[in-house]
Amino acid sequence: MSLRRCWVLLLFSFVAVAQAPEPNRDPMKARLVTTDIVNFWNAYDKATLANAGDVFQRDYIDAGSPGMRGFLQGRIGNGRVLAGTVASRPKYYAAIRENTLSLDRKPEIKAAIHASFRKMKEIYPDAIFPDVYFLIGRMNSAGTTGAGGLLIGVEMNARDDKTPVDELDPWSRAVTGTIDVMPNIVAHELIHIEQQHANPLHGLSGKQTLLSAALGEGAGDFLGEIISGGIINRVQRKFGDDHEQELWTEFSAAMHGTETNRWLYEGDKAQGRPADMGYYEGYKICQAYYNKATDKQAAVRTILEMKDPEGFLKESGYDPR
Repeated sequence: MSLRRCWVLLLFSFVAVAQAPEPNRDPMKARLVTTDIVNFWNAYDKATLANAGDVFQRDYIDAGSPGMRGFLQGRIGNGRVLAGTVASRPKYYAAIRENTLSLDRKPEIKAAIHASFRKMKEIYPDAIFPDVYFLIGRMNSAGTTGAGGLLIGVEMNARDDKTPVDELDPWSRAVTGTIDVMPNIVAHELIHIEQQHANPLHGLSGKQTLLSAALGEGAGDFLGEIISGGIINRVQRKFGDDHEQELWTEFSAAMHGTETNRWLYEGDKAQGRPADMGYYEGYKICQAYYNKATDKQAAVRTILEMKDPEGFLKESGYDPR
């Protein structure tokens, strides 16, 4: 690469940084955007067996919010594949309509989300608060982060006691929840935003170890619980508490390697126990560190800015054996 080209690229990088908008630091100014939910049901009502793919693409995806763009890859995909998922679970999707729309009809849900954002500001004054986009996807993601902000798959937590689940596989039955846990889901994803902002170079130097990946997700569960007052991985928590010592023996033997398949992001591939028990291991380590710390605000900062997972584990003192 020529010296002139290097200088051009460097100048472009400086300009890009200079033009980047200042992140929002006011928890009450974060927008909770639900227009995609309304668009989904408008498209759903227009769709037929012959045109569903085109209708979902045009009236839901193409008409979507800025959050929609970040939720497509690896999640919704396109109108055709979304229509296929809806067609394969017709009773489930039909049954969750009112619960998804309740985000706008029950102000207490949004109030709880903003309350957790205010709590985040209290325990971590440097926190930032992006907009939150609520979408309806293909039952493969309850939440993630993207350039647009927090991206929440509402269909994963829109069940109630009357929702038919016979169309769902065992994993989907285990991980889908009710709309009242929405503030807890949003809180977990907000923690990931804070982690990325506090330590933007984390994970860029190479593949993460199982320990560092589990701590990243466990921090989301632990701090998300602190700010929202609720948990999202109830099945994992119950199984983990019942099998804490044996799980730690297995996890600690594998945690220095980079293989995460048996512990994280398993989906329906878990065998003999709930999926994603790495969340539990990370949670317990973060909990031990926090409980041991005398300065709780400093502990929160260390959890979010974590640069030395091995040292963090050692300082936590966690070992149920």
